[in-house]
Amino acid sequence: MMETRVQTANRAAQTSDRFDPSLRDLVLIMWQRRGVACLVFVAVLTVMLGLISNWKQDYRAVAEIGLIEAAPFSERAMSGGLENPRTGFTAQQIETVIAEIRGQETLATALSVLRGEDVTLVMAPQNGGILAHIMSQVMNPANRQSLQSDEMAMLNRLRGAIDAERIGNAAAVELGFTANDPVVAHKALAAITESYVWQREDRQKQTVRTELSEASRQFEEAKFELAKLETDLALWQQQAGVLDEGEGKLMLGRIYALDEQAEALSQEVTGFRVAAELRSNAHDLDTLLTISDVASHPVIRQLSLQFDRKKQELIALDQRYGPKHPIMQGKVQELEDTRSELSFAVDNVVDQLALELASAEEKLRLITGQRDQWQSRLASRNARLQGQVALLRSVALARDGVQELGQRVQSLRRDMAGFRGDVEILRAPTRPNIAEFPNKRDLAMLAVMIALLAAISAVLLRHYFDQTIHDDFDAESRLGIPLYARIPDDRGADKVLDEAFGHLAVLMRILGQKSEAAAPKKGQVIAVGSASTGDGKTHIARALAAKLSALGANVILLDADLHDPAGFGEQGAHGDLTTLLAGDCALDQAICVVDGQHYLGARMAMPGQISTGLIESKLEGIVAALRTRFDHIIIDTPPVLAVADGVLAARLADVTLFAARCGHSNRRDITHALDQLRTAGVVPDGVVLNSARPRLAYGKATSTQTATEQGR
Repeated sequence: MMETRVQTANRAAQTSDRFDPSLRDLVLIMWQRRGVACLVFVAVLTVMLGLISNWKQDYRAVAEIGLIEAAPFSERAMSGGLENPRTGFTAQQIETVIAEIRGQETLATALSVLRGEDVTLVMAPQNGGILAHIMSQVMNPANRQSLQSDEMAMLNRLRGAIDAERIGNAAAVELGFTANDPVVAHKALAAITESYVWQREDRQKQTVRTELSEASRQFEEAKFELAKLETDLALWQQQAGVLDEGEGKLMLGRIYALDEQAEALSQEVTGFRVAAELRSNAHDLDTLLTISDVASHPVIRQLSLQFDRKKQELIALDQRYGPKHPIMQGKVQELEDTRSELSFAVDNVVDQLALELASAEEKLRLITGQRDQWQSRLASRNARLQGQVALLRSVALARDGVQELGQRVQSLRRDMAGFRGDVEILRAPTRPNIAEFPNKRDLAMLAVMIALLAAISAVLLRHYFDQTIHDDFDAESRLGIPLYARIPDDRGADKVLDEAFGHLAVLMRILGQKSEAAAPKKGQVIAVGSASTGDGKTHIARALAAKLSALGANVILLDADLHDPAGFGEQGAHGDLTTLLAGDCALDQAICVVDGQHYLGARMAMPGQISTGLIESKLEGIVAALRTRFDHIIIDTPPVLAVADGVLAARLADVTLFAARCGHSNRRDITHALDQLRTAGVVPDGVVLNSARPRLAYGKATSTQTATEQGR
């Protein structure tokens, strides 16, 4: 029988520890916590609907543009205007198109188009539209900087709202524009699409226009040059005379001699100029001395050696005497004099070099002038001598150039007349009629689901974390232990409270009679325990002892809590439970009688280890002695979770009562306490639910009972 009770209690404890409700349990929990569920559901739903009411739906307009595989106009112009289609477009070219669509130029053009259509993309005055707003800002110079920032903000908004991606592997791009207004989305996408197609077509046309303009200019220049050459040819034929052939050789020899002299002088002048530039860039004596023309002069070289020698001597003397020595001061003066003499000599050399540069330049100018004169004479002679052949050849070449340029101009004009860009709109933008996901309807459904989930979560969390037992606590199903009594709180009616303890006392006497039948002439030991303090076990123990005494039984109340003794009137004449456990007094000396009720307890608290040792070693003998003298020994045990004394005392009892208090006791604490008792081989016989809701006693209710029930 005992093993069956232990197994039943273990199964109940395992079930109570595991929070795994079934669907039926979940429905019951929701019904029990329906107030929390409704409150959370309404609160969450109200907040979500408030947020959804301010939600702006997004509408997405879609368009498609395709790339035509045609050769650029420059290639067609070079090939005579014939078609030369390309094999395809690379991924990089498609990405370039997408980048151009999202570029600054395209978006600025589209923004200008939208201003013309009075499409508002930012907050602006309603009566004049965005265009009037911008014009008013322009008229105010103080707001021009703000206008530029507004312009950039609108461009960034356009760039953020548009999306472009390639359609599979095709040479096509899908464009989308998202806005809160379907009209704005449609017009903005149309403006962007048309602006890009127009700009790309204009760039391609501009290439052809530039080539046509250049070709036309070259054609006119070629015709003018041809006319001039024909005129020169006619004049030469009229003015050409007979010249001596030996004269040309002499003139050419003279030109070669002058050219050699000019080349030599030119190199010399170049060297002088480089040296002069270095001298002009030199700002101190040391820099001038680094110039080869200056440093190579004999005087400068000699003075430089003297200056370096004296400088070395000065450094050597400075290490020996220091800067303030008279010898050092004299050496410093000599060094300064040498430096001044060197600087004067350098200035003279620089002036001489400048004069040499001027003389060389003048010679070069004279020789170059003579060479140019002879070259002019020779050229004039050769022109008269060979003019006819050259002019005839030039005229023929000019005529061929004019014909070729004329054909090119005609070809470019045909290209302009039959122009077709490489981009076209495959799918024009359409006005979206359905908002993008999520719209307000989707969000409303989501809000209801979130509110339901929040309500269920709140109920489950409230149920899970609310471990305090209440009046509806079912001890048998939760703990596997039967409920022996429901004790109302002290505010309940006296008759109801008296009947509750009377019921418990009668139940204890019945259990005592069963134990007497098995072992006659032995008193019944009743242990009253709890999980923690404040559960009302002492109140139950005292009231049960008083009720059993009132029924005519010989009862003693044994307070086994040595850590925090409750006290019950006067103690024994010569001792208490502490001295009895220590062996310093007899049993009769430790027992006291108060109001006809026997009591055995401690006067003062004891340390934990000492009290636990005394309870473990001595209490069993005392209880055995009390069995022979009393009908009922009620042991008020310490809380099980506080100290181990409660488990030790409960092992000595015939009947173990476990006290729990409504609104105070915790399910987890009860479960842990029962686990400790079961580990020690103690299974409580019944649960006494303290501070329960009072119920009407059998019989006619008094006015006090009726008022209490109505108040509850």
